[in-house]
Amino acid sequence: MIVVRLQKKNNLENLFYINVIYRKNSVFGKIIKRIGFFNSNINNGKSFFVNYNLLFFYIKKGAKLSKRLFEILKI
Repeated sequence: MIVVRLQKKNNLENLFYINVIYRKNSVFGKIIKRIGFFNSNINNGKSFFVNYNLLFFYIKKGAKLSKRLFEILKI
């Protein structure tokens, strides 16, 4: 199964990548596609960027969103 989830960039910044990845190898697995990012430090303005064309493409193919990412995007 393929899942769309957040992956933390590093410990210094609160920047997360939005990745498409295999669920079995979700922690250390190979990323299929990086489709955006989310910055939790930004309160006003745009705190995330997502390529919606790729997101909907993978959802049509059967990918599932993680709970946290679903709350952020509110599709």
